Amino acid sequence: MSGCDLFSTREIRSKPSDIRVLPGLSQAGDSVTFLATEALWRAGGQVPEQVVSKRRVTFVFGKDSLAAGDTVKVLTLRVREDSSGQLVEEAQRLVRFTSEGVELPGVAGGAARYYPLKTAAAGAVTAPGDSDAFLVLPSMLIEGWNETTSMGLFTVNRTQTAVDTLGYRGHAEEAWVISESVLDGNHVASSGKYWYGTSGLLKAEQTWDDFDWRGSDGNPARSEGGTAVAVSLRRSVVRL
Repeated sequence: MSGCDLFSTREIRSKPSDIRVLPGLSQAGDSVTFLATEALWRAGGQVPEQVVSKRRVTFVFGKDSLAAGDTVKVLTLRVREDSSGQLVEEAQRLVRFTSEGVELPGVAGGAARYYPLKTAAAGAVTAPGDSDAFLVLPSMLIEGWNETTSMGLFTVNRTQTAVDTLGYRGHAEEAWVISESVLDGNHVASSGKYWYGTSGLLKAEQTWDDFDWRGSDGNPARSEGGTAVAVSLRRSVVRL
């Protein structure tokens, strides 16, 4: 019952029995939008040291297409500054769903920075010869589901840890909560949590500790007594 509002009069939609990565994108022109905020945090800080970016990320469905016998969804990605609405990026994304994950055909590794429909916080596969693949959740979830998977040089541990209730567009949705850690050997490279409801991905939080925060001159951006301030990079993604 974690996170549930027992006395709410709003409609409550139960957690989905299956996971659909792109629910609601079925007709040409359908879109989903997320608010993605990236900020640097000092350990124990109550406010961020610096907000790096705050942008609205919109995926617009164009059509289904066939490529090498597989169905590929053709999406338009638009990234805008949240404060000004200025268009930062607009590009076409071809998305293929396979048993191995989400593939972005023809997209180089770092290009998935604004792709919150993936789940692995580490980003793109970095091992030589690997594809631009991203881990996705299984088509069906059960209480206590967990999985350990290799992703290039990394090991990804994912576990269904809770069921939470989030407000979304005037109603409440039960959501599966998935916790994730990405390991480089024994070192935790990143960690994250994802909330999936009947509308799809509702919220995500990702953290990269020991972030090397440097200025344009290559020196530490913040230091105290000549010692660089240790910060974490946190990314928050919220469905609008």
